[in-house]
Amino acid sequence: MNRLVTRLSVDSPTRYVGTAVLALGVQSGLALAYLAVTDAGLASPRTLAIPFVWITVAAVGVRHADRPESGRAVLALAGVVGAGYALVLGWLTGAVGLSSGAVTGFDVVLLPPWWGPMVRYDGPLVSLFLFPYRVVGYATLAYLVSVAVRDVAEYGPSAGVGGLIAIGSCAGCALPVVAAVGSALGGAGFGLGTASAAAGGTYLLATVAYVLSVAVLTVRPTIRRT
Repeated sequence: MNRLVTRLSVDSPTRYVGTAVLALGVQSGLALAYLAVTDAGLASPRTLAIPFVWITVAAVGVRHADRPESGRAVLALAGVVGAGYALVLGWLTGAVGLSSGAVTGFDVVLLPPWWGPMVRYDGPLVSLFLFPYRVVGYATLAYLVSVAVRDVAEYGPSAGVGGLIAIGSCAGCALPVVAAVGSALGGAGFGLGTASAAAGGTYLLATVAYVLSVAVLTVRPTIRRT
């Protein structure tokens, strides 16, 4: 008799905790060094916590995600899909966009740790507003989506269930963040007020959706018929 079986790729909880503690330690050391050698200031605890959550979750996801064996063709396809997903998220959140048409240039803004150094670039074709923690987060999602694509190639379409759930949740969370990014980047000075504004409800919503997305993409539930 055929029945449906759900498979989860889950490590021991102690291994997840160990990776998280190590990631937090490294981030804290780098943040202290950043504050020591720059004029960047601090912000509210909630504002400071958001990047640490993103980067820590990214480290846990990348370290503990199962990696199926794949041929070169599958790896290439998975890489293209993952990169495309990251670009879509970047576009939706305003991190990547068309040039504003103003004077082109490149500069670095010293926001609080992991909000900064924020890179701004406005070129002839594209504009970039890159917060370090979001670069890490989107790169992580791109990688995990590419691994989910490899799952589909290895186990069949049913393996995409977890990936579809995660992609839907994180893509959905990006929409309200567009307004927050636009508001923050439109403020004067790009100083501490920018990071404070970013700690509003939309950024907290985005953080929750991001954590859920990485969690689902890391354990990647697959449904098989046996």
